[in-house]
Amino acid sequence: MAATFAVRASGAGSFNPVAVPGSFFDAIIQITGDSSYPTGGYAFGITQLAALFGGAYSAIESVEVVNPWFSSTPSTFIAAWDNTNGKVLAFAQGTAGAAVAQVQVTAATNLSTFTCSLRVRFY
Repeated sequence: MAATFAVRASGAGSFNPVAVPGSFFDAIIQITGDSSYPTGGYAFGITQLAALFGGAYSAIESVEVVNPWFSSTPSTFIAAWDNTNGKVLAFAQGTAGAAVAQVQVTAATNLSTFTCSLRVRFY
């Protein structure tokens, strides 16, 4: 199973999530994890954008995480964008309750009840 990508619908009366400011498109993409987090994170790039919008795009200009990996369960993971490798990562506290650095979750972690959102600018 793989993570799913979807365009997040705009709320009533809000801006259109796929706007054209100049020569760029902007969209908020919601990602739902799967039951087995892949080593190194979820791949995200032009291929996923083409699948979502049906267009042929040249490049991703920028990606901004606007919501962490969030679930109705008591846990939350930090989402991060790896620009070098084109991947969305999930991080957690290394030791529960301790003041330690965040570490990437291990492969096969179940994120199937978690979603995160990215603001993507592409052309």
